Amino acid sequence: MNDESFTHQARLLTIRRSRRSVLGALAGGALVFGAGRQPDATAQTFGYAHANWLVDANWLLDRAGDPGLRVVTFASAEEFVTGHIPGALRLDGPALALGDTSGAAIARWRGEMERLFAERGIGAGNTVVACDAGTLFATRPWWVLRVLGHDHVRVLDGGLAAWQAVGGPIAAGPAAGADSAIEPAVPLDAFRADMLAPLGEVRDVLGDPRVVIVDTRTPEEYADGHIPGAVNVSYPLNAVAAPPKTWKPAAELRAIYEAAGVTSDKRIIPYCNTGVRSSVTDFTLRLLGYEDVALYSGSWNEWNAHPELPVATGPRP
Repeated sequence: MNDESFTHQARLLTIRRSRRSVLGALAGGALVFGAGRQPDATAQTFGYAHANWLVDANWLLDRAGDPGLRVVTFASAEEFVTGHIPGALRLDGPALALGDTSGAAIARWRGEMERLFAERGIGAGNTVVACDAGTLFATRPWWVLRVLGHDHVRVLDGGLAAWQAVGGPIAAGPAAGADSAIEPAVPLDAFRADMLAPLGEVRDVLGDPRVVIVDTRTPEEYADGHIPGAVNVSYPLNAVAAPPKTWKPAAELRAIYEAAGVTSDKRIIPYCNTGVRSSVTDFTLRLLGYEDVALYSGSWNEWNAHPELPVATGPRP
């Protein structure tokens, strides 16, 4: 058994043991929603610098019914109809897109995002758990909410498959319409501009040895055309391959990135095509404790739309 298979089997064993514990507590009437464990013992075991940003399914199940909890699912309409966590707010790429990183466009996007989440009752006092259907893309709403200034945002490790593995209930069908009973929240005034790299910054740091640009797309996409100097670390490498796709241990992740020259003493700028796949890498690096990371949300689609900007091809930076 290779290291990845061993890690995955260990994680599954933890989930199954936790599931028996939770179901036993339910049967005995001992489970109190909203109380229970400290944030994710599993994440702490795997050595992450910010263990409370990544939570396991039992952590979420323990808090079902907590009035301050909000679940946000990043999924297509088709994925959401097939099954989702009851009460989840569905969001997808177009809903959160920031493809133009000019100053005026970022200001408009900020206002749109603040209204979107405030109207859904997501405010400073809420804990938000972002989920996906196994794509790892829960990191996109996590990133958006963090940029907006929200501090209590988590990602569900393993996504919907992990939730199902612990017996979490599943709802099917389309998202419900706007709930008039939801009390709008007050938008935060704490925009974290340092989490976002606009096109101008990316252009200006080309060749700067203090900066590493990370292309998170497939090797084939990278070879077809990429930002000059960017290294290729494809985003699926952050998680185990078999569902539930849980994040790899910190030591393994650090080894992957350091081998590509992505070290914590540099400013790191991840990108993909639209800022969704690269949000997985952005989250992972922050989870590991990298302090200077800025997502290039405009990504390749914005860069390639400017014919005056340089483009590299082939398998090397």
